[in-house]
Amino acid sequence: MSKINRNVKMGFRITDSQPQDAEEKKIDIPVVDNAESRKQLVARIENITSSIIQQICSGRLPQISYSSARNYATVDTHTAEDNDLESEFHEEPDQNSEEIKRNEIRTVINFATKRGKDKFALTMTVMAAAHRLLIINSTITRRSLYYDLKNDKTLNLVPEQGYLDQAVNHVANLLNCSPWELNLLPTSKGLVAGELTFTLTDNRIIDCTVPGGVLIPHNISEVISVRTRAKMVLIVEKDAVFQKLLKDDCISSLSCILVTGKGYPDVTTRMLVKLLSEKLELPVYIIVDADPFGVDIMCVYRFGSAALSRERKCLACSKVRWLGIHPSELLALGVNTVPLTEFDFSRLMALEGRPYMTDAFRKELEIMRTGKAEIENVYSSSGRFLAATYLPCKIKGNDYI
Repeated sequence: MSKINRNVKMGFRITDSQPQDAEEKKIDIPVVDNAESRKQLVARIENITSSIIQQICSGRLPQISYSSARNYATVDTHTAEDNDLESEFHEEPDQNSEEIKRNEIRTVINFATKRGKDKFALTMTVMAAAHRLLIINSTITRRSLYYDLKNDKTLNLVPEQGYLDQAVNHVANLLNCSPWELNLLPTSKGLVAGELTFTLTDNRIIDCTVPGGVLIPHNISEVISVRTRAKMVLIVEKDAVFQKLLKDDCISSLSCILVTGKGYPDVTTRMLVKLLSEKLELPVYIIVDADPFGVDIMCVYRFGSAALSRERKCLACSKVRWLGIHPSELLALGVNTVPLTEFDFSRLMALEGRPYMTDAFRKELEIMRTGKAEIENVYSSSGRFLAATYLPCKIKGNDYI
């Protein structure tokens, strides 16, 4: 029996029906005057710098102490590469440099230690850049600053972009602010496509109907107006599936806005999803691989990440619904699974330990222990099955978690 026939039997029906035109939704977002908050951040930077100068003048090697506010009730959602970077970038913990209290970790950047010297220098470099940008009320991308630091004097501080990104997060913790408030903006990698238009503070208009989608604006705070006729938002884990759904005209057939973070989403992608959900009041669905890392990516959108637990209210979108691919449906879909790797099992156990996991989530994770599959496996033998059958039936039947 073909895959299509199997899925018609289990309740899926192929359809090419077009949705009725929806009314246009439009919201205007007031421009927030951040002069006072910038002034406060400048003062904090200057106070910290003054404290460091006093330490040096008193004959002591300087150190900086701050709370990372990491919530250990959740498990870190970094990739293995990110975790390796953390271990390289952070000082080795000891009783004097860290104290865990009330689910928070207190970090000391100590110039007296070998690792501390470079970390201290990079922290001060980032603070100096933020100080200048806050005073002149300007922004630059972290990528731009990274290239500025690739010179003979500071090359050793940033062997790769991730070191700078970590430093920006540490400075934000030190100053008790969000990373984007430092005016050092991440370069967006997420894409958005659909009947959606943004107007920015400089009156630029971003039209998301262009073929292939557009990069999400790297500073969502510059968006002053949003309009759309879409009925929903569909987040897709991977760019390849995003492009496949565009080719299959999923935007028209589902009347949706397509979003992809190309794997683990960056801050701007998460802020966009939250804006579309809360301001336009659109339902948000997500499809990810039926593997531990796919579920982890879904959790970043829905529950937030440990790395930015302080910013959870600004980034997590609790209305995100896991539409698929559910491990429990792989057999009925005729999808062959492959065994989990040791790395997969490690992430799976971390997911099972998170307090927000409901019985429905845990059931899917238990089934996942028998094998995993990718989104592409669902439509491998029938090109339009995902867009024309699977997604419409799942949405219509409210078959999500």
